[in-house]
Amino acid sequence: MKRIFLLLTIFGSFGLSAQKLITSTPFELFGNHLFISLSVDDSEPVDFIFDTGDGLAVIDIDLAKKLNLKTDHQKSKTSAQGTISGALIAHNKVEIGDVKVNDIELYTTNLRHLERTIGRNIDGIIGYDLLKNYVVELNYDEMVMNLYQPEGFAYQGEGEAFKFKLVNYIPTIEASVTLNNGESYKDYFFINTGAGTSMDFNTFFATKHDVISKTGNHYSYPVAGLADQETMHYEGRVKKFSVGSFEFDEMPVGISQAKHGIQHNKKVAGILGNNLLQRFNITFNYSTSTAYFEANDFNKQPFLVNASGLNLQYGEDLQKLLVHRVFEGSPAEAAGIKENAEIISINGTDISTYTLPEIRKMLKDIDNKTVTLEYLQEGVTSKASLNLEPLL
Repeated sequence: MKRIFLLLTIFGSFGLSAQKLITSTPFELFGNHLFISLSVDDSEPVDFIFDTGDGLAVIDIDLAKKLNLKTDHQKSKTSAQGTISGALIAHNKVEIGDVKVNDIELYTTNLRHLERTIGRNIDGIIGYDLLKNYVVELNYDEMVMNLYQPEGFAYQGEGEAFKFKLVNYIPTIEASVTLNNGESYKDYFFINTGAGTSMDFNTFFATKHDVISKTGNHYSYPVAGLADQETMHYEGRVKKFSVGSFEFDEMPVGISQAKHGIQHNKKVAGILGNNLLQRFNITFNYSTSTAYFEANDFNKQPFLVNASGLNLQYGEDLQKLLVHRVFEGSPAEAAGIKENAEIISINGTDISTYTLPEIRKMLKDIDNKTVTLEYLQEGVTSKASLNLEPLL
């Protein structure tokens, strides 16, 4: 009897210890992108985007040179918008807190175009190399990533479980969407924390079901993924989007026109991005192909949409804030602002005071009603007051 009790005690203790954290690390939510601090081959801390849509870890080419990392061979990589080629660096070590992941391949590429769009320095991108080795919990309420050992892991939260399947190393789950004309579809969507969108329809699905004509008012703008090639992208709304028991009405969505990459995938309807995913605390367990979604404090926050008509990005030096596009029929167009104008101040405060996500939020915040911009256009400094009006 004592022996049986001893065995039960040992196995019970093992089960409890298996639930203990290996490491816990804070993350920064910069706009809709999740940044974690890590080191590469014993480097000083560097900032990587955590992206569940990343099948091969990426390091910025300038950082790779600074760290004297030696390239091994060329390889092609598929991004959201297309396929690009670059050099691989083999046998690297990545450390996050108490976690060390050895023998990682890093894909080197120039991330400057993403930095200009997102609005900050990006040292790299990582996803699958962590997800395949650990249970990963993203707690957006506390802004913390927790890593657990998969063996013996048992989810203890109150989230809803979703079985997923990997397509191109990216998890996909089933979700339902109702278009504005009442048509409803159930299909699979990529879970992609590296995408800033709420949900995007992939090109093939959007074309097959004529989504553009069934999602209300639109505006369009050029986008680029890891590859530095832009394609036109449409924004609209759907009547309802649901994943499991969670429902979102009148959700803004993107409609891809990409001709290559995962957004041209014919077997997956679209992408669930971090503008939606951050409304949940999510646990990924790749060993059981299960993701757990638990509604968090962000879950019921409204989805903000462009209300100025400006699509902004930084110049090559990441100092000048430039108008990348002006949407037709928008307050910005009515004010006479043109592409390539440099934004100098907003409501009398120099733009260097704000981050790009903060500026974008100010230009979506219709509660403020009016925003005053100072800008340099064709050598002339001007001011314009924009009466904010949602474009969707």
